Amino acid sequence: MSKWKHLAPPWAATQYKYWPPAWMKHEKIRPWRFDKGVYARLPGHYIKRKLELVSREPIPVHWRPVQGKYKIHPRTGERVRIQNVAIPVMYPKEADQGLWGGEGVIKGYRKKKIKNRWIPSWWVPTIRKRVLYSEILDRWMEITMTERAMMLIDDAYGFDFYILKTHETDLKSQLGMDLKREMLLTLVRKSMYPDNPEKQQKIYKKYKKFIVPEYEAEWIGLSLEDAVKKKLAMEEKRRTPVALQDIYTEELVESLQSGEFFKDQEQVKPKKLWEKIKLLVFEDTKETDEKKKR
Repeated sequence: MSKWKHLAPPWAATQYKYWPPAWMKHEKIRPWRFDKGVYARLPGHYIKRKLELVSREPIPVHWRPVQGKYKIHPRTGERVRIQNVAIPVMYPKEADQGLWGGEGVIKGYRKKKIKNRWIPSWWVPTIRKRVLYSEILDRWMEITMTERAMMLIDDAYGFDFYILKTHETDLKSQLGMDLKREMLLTLVRKSMYPDNPEKQQKIYKKYKKFIVPEYEAEWIGLSLEDAVKKKLAMEEKRRTPVALQDIYTEELVESLQSGEFFKDQEQVKPKKLWEKIKLLVFEDTKETDEKKKR
């Protein structure tokens, strides 16, 4: 039995009813996919994050859920069960290139007059270009975003806090996830402000609570296709054999640079040094030849 099957999609597991999002149809995220093949070999933390996209309940943006299970009908006075059905929202590819704050494109029907027929209509969020600054990356960026995204940045007290705090389910932007991965890697490696150690330490303390291990930060925000490609590349790199001569040459160069090679002798003449290197190289080649003959 699959260990991921208990995580059901949000339109089946939560108290609200949701339509399957467009990105789920594209990536085909299903709990039982992570039991076989390359998907089963992906890191556990990555699988957990991907399945949270399916099982986690997003914050309502275009509608307001009614609390409780029952309500009194205003006309009949009967007790009626409350049905919280989310409005189907579409997120085009342009939403991944900016920060829309969870807003999307809504398709519906309306009529201009009471006697007219219902006409299919589209409601699109108002998008504007804004220039934002990231403290961690020390970079200005021009990003297309909505007014709601600007309000969420103000509520989070900064652009970096908004990107790091917001979950992938509510961010709904590939650009936002790429920025989050870059910020986390910069914090872990302490590569921000290399010329100013005081400011580097100040920024590190400010965002310290968001830091995750480097091996986990490298996988954050990757799509399923990119994660599979990365995993296959890592496995291919491990499979490629390395010649012993290259390994021994690297060890010899490191010992010469560190000074461990000269520990036994305080002063070594060039002739003796060459002879010692020559003996080491020839001994390694003899061992490899004997192994091949066997």
